[in-house]
Amino acid sequence: MRRLYPLLLIILLALALRLIALETRSLWYDEAFAVLFAEKGLGAMLYGTLTPVVGGAADIHPLLYYTLLNGWMNFFGQSPSAVRLLSVLLGIVTVCVMYLLGRDLFGEKTGLAAAFITAIAPFHVQYAQETRMYSLMALLLLLATWCFVRGWQQLHARRWWLFFGVLCGLAMYAQQLSAFYLLALGLVPLLARRRDLLLRVGVGAALAVVIYAPWMVNIPAQLNKVGAYYWIPQPTIAQFLVSARSFLAGWLQFQGALALLLFAAANILVVFLMVQVIFWLRRPRRSTTERPMLLLVLWLCGAPVLLMWLFSQWRPVYLDRGLIASALLLYLALAWLFTRSGLPRPVMALLGTIGLGIAAAGLLTHYTWNTFPNAPFRAADAYIREQWQEGDVLLHQDKVSALPMIYYGRDLPQRYLGDLPGAADDTLALPTQETLGLLAESCIQSAARGARRVWFVAFAGAEAEIAAAENSVFGDQLLWLQTYYTLSAEQRFNDLIVYLYIDPVEFSPDC
Repeated sequence: MRRLYPLLLIILLALALRLIALETRSLWYDEAFAVLFAEKGLGAMLYGTLTPVVGGAADIHPLLYYTLLNGWMNFFGQSPSAVRLLSVLLGIVTVCVMYLLGRDLFGEKTGLAAAFITAIAPFHVQYAQETRMYSLMALLLLLATWCFVRGWQQLHARRWWLFFGVLCGLAMYAQQLSAFYLLALGLVPLLARRRDLLLRVGVGAALAVVIYAPWMVNIPAQLNKVGAYYWIPQPTIAQFLVSARSFLAGWLQFQGALALLLFAAANILVVFLMVQVIFWLRRPRRSTTERPMLLLVLWLCGAPVLLMWLFSQWRPVYLDRGLIASALLLYLALAWLFTRSGLPRPVMALLGTIGLGIAAAGLLTHYTWNTFPNAPFRAADAYIREQWQEGDVLLHQDKVSALPMIYYGRDLPQRYLGDLPGAADDTLALPTQETLGLLAESCIQSAARGARRVWFVAFAGAEAEIAAAENSVFGDQLLWLQTYYTLSAEQRFNDLIVYLYIDPVEFSPDC
């Protein structure tokens, strides 16, 4: 029992870090979408996802997480802490599986070190606090990796390969970007030249295909959606360095000197890890059983990143959060570095200090982040509610502020302007809007609808966009509001701005 005490302490630490600010941090657009979408039920979600639109399917995500969230909310409600707690619990289980995987690969100390690094990793904490599918994706892929390792170590135990196949299929239903990690995992028997392993992996892969087959027919339409209406840019070679920073410090827009410091420190750790691995592999007395397992971990760190990057040169899908399983394997590789690579104690202390500094800076930034996209929507909702009058209209620049504020203020009549058709951010298709019961307004004239007072919500960046797009449809809509109403009040909530326009002129043109 005493052997479990360190693991229990790590689990308590992980839980504590994942409960901080769980209720007080505002839900952002993706989280609000998840809640408002999942509450509609499976039938409505299928319509809002798979209904064909010009350019592909209505949405790109499979529905395992949303379905789980729907059931979770039926029991625990829809408060911010309630809807996020599902991801928290999935993240805690992930920390435990990290311990099991590290222990089975490299021993007890490495398992504990891997669990500890995962417990404090800002990247994992961030997505274990978010009402999205990435905590589920990370857990399923890590469990599949653990079953793969157990099956490799116990080739005649068929149950591990059955578990492996089921978990791979479920991971694809959680997030289709899992395919890059699973492809890298499936290539291991070929690279290791193990026919016996290849046969068993093939059985697991066949089972995964059978499980995922009902959804596979939708992949072409969903890929077309990504290609026709999606905001993801084509990654450059520098993306590998940015991803290393994200994996260790978190995915946030760090500012100034801190951004440079974290970028440099994270990549120094990764480079040092690779150099130390090379020296270790060249040692004459290196462990012959440990060598393939270390290479497996490094392969799963890097290969999915490279595969997603290469695919994104054709159809951009590169997202750091879609590589969260590779981040977990990086934490395992770092645990090996600190426990089994033979580092001198002074070097270990220095690298440990760097790692803890990265984690502390990333966590603090994450907990205190209150600008785009995590603006203080709840505070803005309270401000508007205090001054609300019968007949007011609450209008949003676009869906990014609309969905979070609708989540916090469902009783207020709220409208939002639709994205320009075909634009990179035109991601909320009409069938999805219909499922949500939130149809976008085509122009600001119809959105205002003769209201005596119009509340208008926009992010600060919209001001520069207006100035730079004098002849655009978007600029014309806002110019109309400024022309036919009088600005009465302006209140900033960090970079979220709430305007109050009053006293419309009697005549205003239609759309």
